[in-house]
Amino acid sequence: MDNNCVNCSSPNPEHWFYCRACGKKSSMSKFTTNLYMMSEVGKRTDVEFSHVSMEDSIKEIKQDRTERNQKFWKDKLKEYRHA
Repeated sequence: MDNNCVNCSSPNPEHWFYCRACGKKSSMSKFTTNLYMMSEVGKRTDVEFSHVSMEDSIKEIKQDRTERNQKFWKDKLKEYRHA
């Protein structure tokens, strides 16, 4: 690793992020958006965006919760009857 600032070449033995002489970044970036896009997370294509109103979202969540509760109690009743 180079111990000098990439902008003004002044010594940077303590590896400060910003150069103490010129105030600019003392080294080149190691991470870029290109590196992110080459990673496994950056390759995901299954992300979808949609527009749903708050009212529709609440109805959907309420319906899902009701269905799960009904299934839960139905299964509990079966367990009770077979025990």
